[in-house]
Amino acid sequence: MAMIECSTCGAEIKNFETRCPFCGKPTVHYHRQRRCLHCGAPAAQKTEICMMCGQPVDSLPLKASFGGSWWGVMVGVLIIIGLVMWVNSYQPLYQETVQAAPDTPLPPVIATPGVTRIPTATPTLQPTPTPLISPTPTPRTHVVERGQTLYYIARQYQVSIEDIVALNNLVDSRILRVGQVLVIPDSPVSFDSGSELPPQIVHVIQPGETLSGLSYEYDTPLDAIIAANPEVNLDLIYEGQEIIIPLAMPTATPTPTTMPTPTATATPVYVAPDLLSPADGQATTESVLFFNWTATGWLADDEFYVLRLAWADGSGSDYWTKSNSWRISREQRPTPGVVSWNVSIMRQTTVSPDNSPLGIELVPPGKQRTVEWR
Repeated sequence: MAMIECSTCGAEIKNFETRCPFCGKPTVHYHRQRRCLHCGAPAAQKTEICMMCGQPVDSLPLKASFGGSWWGVMVGVLIIIGLVMWVNSYQPLYQETVQAAPDTPLPPVIATPGVTRIPTATPTLQPTPTPLISPTPTPRTHVVERGQTLYYIARQYQVSIEDIVALNNLVDSRILRVGQVLVIPDSPVSFDSGSELPPQIVHVIQPGETLSGLSYEYDTPLDAIIAANPEVNLDLIYEGQEIIIPLAMPTATPTPTTMPTPTATATPVYVAPDLLSPADGQATTESVLFFNWTATGWLADDEFYVLRLAWADGSGSDYWTKSNSWRISREQRPTPGVVSWNVSIMRQTTVSPDNSPLGIELVPPGKQRTVEWR
């Protein structure tokens, strides 16, 4: 058999070998396998008709090549032609519309000789100015509430105590009535200086004392005492407890202006205290009975709250105090049973032979309460 030489590695191989058995490279006789374009079956080199499907090996029929897509192509071409024709028909119309305005000739202006027309001026209406009405200034007023003092009100409105006293003709600046209306001056003062701050004292709680009583005893607002003791629970105070009380700044006593005394009906300086505890009709077996009422204002040196008790055996007891509370132990009561009580305000004028205070009643006692002390 004739032998040929591999053009890649030089080895002798058989004639018509498609690949070299030594290096695996294709020879001149190598050719790719033909396949039918219809079914993919292998076909000989010179075969024209596929023996598997009977179709031409190297060509596809026109119907198979397009696969029925002629209708889609025709519809697309028609749509494109229609769009082009619509755009071409719209552009001339737009150009005619835009160019119509400059090409339109203006009507000629015919002037009348010898006559000059002067346009009539339209008068401009000026708005009528609205007259300015100066508002009458309304004075500031303050309604006195329970526990408020002149120092507290002056600090609230940033004014001086002397101005409030002079504007309201107050004879005694220590006495304010609940519901009293004070006119507040408009001249503010500065409280930024450290010397304006009130002094403080440390008070040791005594038996029967309450926060409201200390507030009126020291002429200090209750909220000022609470603010001075931020770390102390003042909801429940006890005997021997130490708390800080800010004192009111001393004020100069104004010289009253001599004015004619008007004839008017005298009004009471104080109002009857409201009873707080014990509740009306309450029954208790406590070893100590605590009576408490509201304070009504600053008491003078000779003025006192008087707690009147009527015991179950018909006897009575009066207790004079500057505070708005009083404690009575079980050993101090004459007998158990129902106790009636009320509170009035009196001015001491003398003492009895047993050294008990006597005086005149400034405010009659308010509503009476009862408590059953078993």
